[in-house]
Amino acid sequence: METNKTKSMLKIVVFGALDAGKTTFVETLSGKELLIKGEYGRITNSFDFVQLDHEDYFIQLFATPGHRRFSFMWPTIATGMHGAIFLIDSTVGISPVDKELIEFIDNYKVPYVVATNKDDLVHLPPELVREELKLSDDVPIINTSSVIKQNLDTVMNTLINKITDINNK
Repeated sequence: METNKTKSMLKIVVFGALDAGKTTFVETLSGKELLIKGEYGRITNSFDFVQLDHEDYFIQLFATPGHRRFSFMWPTIATGMHGAIFLIDSTVGISPVDKELIEFIDNYKVPYVVATNKDDLVHLPPELVREELKLSDDVPIINTSSVIKQNLDTVMNTLINKITDINNK
């Protein structure tokens, strides 16, 4: 017997500095071509968007442009988000934009996960990230690689669990 259960919708936004791998992360995680995609050279100059079916949820997954000159778009994309994924480029380390973005995400008071991307090239220790960004122990930090699909599902599942825990309180 098939149930007629309606899936809950979640809006999740991926943030990160320029070239952190947000577009690759979203495309690899979803396994889909993005519905909306704007690039000039290798710089995303719009927001990336894809829809996912994920267990009990229908997810609208957005990725913001990471270039500082497009920061005016961040509040528009963040409006109504249920959670965020914050991507850090492990080959660069913690940048001033990363510090600004963490503060930006914190202001929205939504659950988030930090993903240190490009772990296949350079391993960025979670302890260093936590210390540099002054993150509390309840913020998960997960080493990922969008290119080799390392821990992408872990990032999504961890975030969904954090969102679900908050919604069930």
